[in-house]
Amino acid sequence: MKSVFQLIAPVACAFVMAGCGSAASETKPVVIDPATQVKELVITDLAVGTGTAVAAANDAVIVTYTGWLYNSAQTDGKGKQFDASKDGAGLSFVLGKGTVIPGWDRGLVGMKVGGSRRLTIPSDLAYGPSGTAKDSKGVQAIPPYAGLVFDVKLVSLTKAN
Repeated sequence: MKSVFQLIAPVACAFVMAGCGSAASETKPVVIDPATQVKELVITDLAVGTGTAVAAANDAVIVTYTGWLYNSAQTDGKGKQFDASKDGAGLSFVLGKGTVIPGWDRGLVGMKVGGSRRLTIPSDLAYGPSGTAKDSKGVQAIPPYAGLVFDVKLVSLTKAN
């Protein structure tokens, strides 16, 4: 009959060896479970805005925004914040030209100046299977297949000619 020590020793050694191996490895990448991600673009008006002009393709817009990784465990979908417009300065671009992610090109259409929207964007309308590039420290702000949540305010709109 084996002693309790003889039965426990192999298991304890396995745990110790597994722990040693993980301590030597680099930072593990974030792995996104596709089953927990947003499946389609969801546009929610938080405030409608004023005026009669609405944003459309080829219009020049200026927006302020905050962006989060999508987290299905949160009621608003907001996980870790990864970006925001700086010091109230807006981002300027032409809507529908592909200079921003497709979720923005589609999700901002119809907005009025002063309006704000929450865009819940699936991976295929964001950064897809590659995510964003790693920074100089090897950190990837948006991992592969990540859904995103943005609160966006339309600051300015110049209609296309």
